[in-house]
Formats: sequence, C-alpha cells, structure tokens
Amino acid sequence: MMYSISVVIPNYNGRSLLERNIPSLLEALHYAGTPWEVIVVDDASSDDSVAYVAESFPEVTLLRNETNCGFAATVNRGIFASLHDVVMTLNSDVLVEKDTFATLLPRFADPDLFALSPSIIDPKDGRNQASYRLIPGVCWFIDRCVQSFTPEEMSGEFPIFFASGGATCYHRARLVQLGGFPTIYHPFYIEDVDLSYQGWKAGWKCLLEPRATVWHESSSTIKKYHNYRKIRFMTARNKQIFMWMNITDPTLIFRYFLLLLPSMVWDILSFRKYKFVGFFMAVPKIAEVVRERNRRKLLFTRTDRYIIAKVRYCNTLQR
Repeated sequence: MMYSISVVIPNYNGRSLLERNIPSLLEALHYAGTPWEVIVVDDASSDDSVAYVAESFPEVTLLRNETNCGFAATVNRGIFASLHDVVMTLNSDVLVEKDTFATLLPRFADPDLFALSPSIIDPKDGRNQASYRLIPGVCWFIDRCVQSFTPEEMSGEFPIFFASGGATCYHRARLVQLGGFPTIYHPFYIEDVDLSYQGWKAGWKCLLEPRATVWHESSSTIKKYHNYRKIRFMTARNKQIFMWMNITDPTLIFRYFLLLLPSMVWDILSFRKYKFVGFFMAVPKIAEVVRERNRRKLLFTRTDRYIIAKVRYCNTLQR
C-alpha cells in the first residue's frame, strides 16, 4: 500500500527558496505515484511569495496568516487543513530528491510509526542533520548526530531521539491527536524535539530512513532574521521548558534539580550564561507548563528510561 501525503511548507519571505525548491518537490510527488497535496502557509510575508506561488504553481494550496505567528502556529494551520494519511512538514529551504517519497511512504506500514525522517544533508559539509541520539550530559542528556551507519541500520530500523520539523513525515492522525507542534516554544526551536518525545512517550516510534535524502543548509533561514545571541538564549529557555513538560522519571527529576544550580554557576564562570538566562526566561511560563504537563501525562504510556535506552548513543558508531 502506498500512503497518500500532504506536504506543509511554512513560509516567511522565502520567495527565492520556493522558486528553487518547489519544482523538485512536485517532481518527487509525481514520481511517488500517490495522491498528494502541497500546502504553503505564508506567515505574513512582506515579499511577493504569495503572488509568486499563486501564479507559478496553481496546484499548490495557499493559506495566509494576517499577522506573523511563528513556526509552530503556522505549520499547525497547514497540518489541520491537510487531508492525507501522512503529513510532511518541510522548510522552504529544503531541496527534495526525486525518490524521497517513494522511499519514505512505504515505511508507514509499520503500525507503531509516528515520525519518519529522511537523511537531511548539509551541502556545505555533507553532515547528516537527522540522526540524533543521546549521550550523558550534566542535568540530563546531550543530543549528537550519528554520521556513520552499519548495513543493518541502512536497511532496518534506526530509532532517533527526535525528527526534525524541517523535513519529516508524520502519521497524520497521531500528529493531530498530540495537537500538532507545541506553540509554547514561540518563536522557534525545540518544537520538533518536544513533538517527537511526546510521540515516543505515547507508545509510538520516531525513525530515520537513511536511504531517503533531502538537502538543507543548517539554520540558514532563522539566522537571516535573528542574531546568534538571541538564538542561544531562546534555545536555552526552550530546553528548560522541554524538561519541565516531559520528564516524569523521579530519578531523572532529582538529578536535574541536584545539578541545575552547579551547572548554571559553571555556565556563568565560563562566560556562557545561556543556561542561567534561559532558566529565568522560562520561569514566566510555569503556569502554562503545568497545564500542558498534566494534559500530556494522560497520553504517556512509556517511561523516560525506555526512550533513552532506545535512542542512546552507541560508542561503536562514529559521530
């Protein structure tokens, strides 16, 4: 069975990116030979993105935000408007290979699959941005991308910590059940990590399909509109929110609070105050975090330790 697919593209002033990447996307969809739709959700662009897409690609559905809403709210609008079995969220700066969907879609025969990522290759250095696993960190764990795969992993099941929202296929019904991408992380980053972790804890799987490839220059869009300092602070804030909303293992919670203060002091002493500042940026969202945490716990069927064991970094692999 070949599953049908909806591709949702959030766009903000990305006219040149859409011009470059939509043709290859449409070619890949036609090549897969399955029912499909492409939905471009424009996040109040000031360029001529909307006019260009409407004129050049009449087969593409256009949705327009009246005000700028950020990634999660924008892509969610497309997700909830979509009609097909599988939803791929795809950044406008991602170039799709011709056989991408023909390779990815058959994997949804797996009854437990939630998210499936292709290899996301940075054309600048050839690194794969999609193969995230975990290694021990200070308060919790650190994610690392595996860059070398065994033959068994190339043809079998490769569990990953999270699937990048910039180029991932999701089981639509499960994605809707989880409520789409969480908007608490506005304006950007960690939304896809959180969504994947919810999927794992709900009893499903997040996998990599290394044989499918898309191309993406790392953070090329966000860096155009936000400086490095802001990106680091927002990422640190959102990592705290992720921990507060998702981790339920008592030992891991104890470890987090035991090591939080020493790690923040070290952050300051080493002139890297991102964790310290990020923590206090997250505090105003406590009430929202508590409400969301209580809602999610009703869906969780797996433990944190189970997930960590599934996506733990293997030292026999090269980073």
